[in-house]
Amino acid sequence: MPVGLGVGWSLVIGVLLCPSAYGAEWAIKRLYTPQGVFERCVVESPTLSMSDGYQDTQVTVIVSTQTILVKAKAPLDNAFNDIGLQIGKHGVVKAERVVEERSAVFSDQFRDILIQLTQDVPPGKKGRPPPTLKLYLRFWPTWPTRGLQTVDVSLEGFRKAYTELDMCK
Repeated sequence: MPVGLGVGWSLVIGVLLCPSAYGAEWAIKRLYTPQGVFERCVVESPTLSMSDGYQDTQVTVIVSTQTILVKAKAPLDNAFNDIGLQIGKHGVVKAERVVEERSAVFSDQFRDILIQLTQDVPPGKKGRPPPTLKLYLRFWPTWPTRGLQTVDVSLEGFRKAYTELDMCK
C-alpha cells in the first residue's frame, strides 16, 4: 500500500497554514495523528458541491507527495471501474481503488498526473477561465444507477500551493 496519504485514516486534518494566501483556491493543510502528533502536509482543493445523482454531496481533492485522494461525503461505487480524473485535454486516469467507501486513490500514475497539474497547465489568463481538473465519480447506492457524475475543480492556485508544500513543517 502506498505511503502517500496513509489510507489507514488515523489522520486528522489540521490547521490551515496560510488562510489568506490562497483564499478559495488550493491550500496547504497540516495533518496530525489522533494523538496530536504532526504527520505531514498536503495540498487540498476547496470543498466542492456536486450531484450524486439524487442530491448534492461534497467532494475534496487532497494531494500529497505520493498520492492523490478524492474524498466524497457520499459513498463511491467503483463496480464499473470508471471513477477517474482528467486534467485539461489529457486522457482520463482511472482510480486504482476506493477505500473506506468514500475515497478514490490515485497513486500508480501519480508522477504523470503531477506533471499535468503543475507543468502542463498554464495559469489562467485574464479573460480565459482557469485550467480545470475534471472528476468522474459514481455513487452508491443509486438504483437505478445514475451513471457517472462530473465536477470541474479549478486549478487556480494549485501550482503555487504544491511548490510551497516542501516548506510546510
